[in-house]
Amino acid sequence: MKTYHFDTVVERDGSVRLSGLPPSQQVEIVVLQRTPVSGELQDWLHSVRERHPFAKMSKAEILESLRQTRELVWAERYES
Repeated sequence: MKTYHFDTVVERDGSVRLSGLPPSQQVEIVVLQRTPVSGELQDWLHSVRERHPFAKMSKAEILESLRQTRELVWAERYES
């Protein structure tokens, strides 16, 4: 099974024209309606991105932090 992603706007009459699909094949089309993110939610996400400790870390630093946390939790639960 292969997945194709299209990002397009629906016409006023409700139609959409897609190209690049496999010819003579049965396909399933799923439509996801995107809703704009509210200003309040956008502000909250921006705030989280500014103050979260992982926001200023590299991927390697985040993974190391998560490994340390995992080891600490394991020790607390199973080494007692």
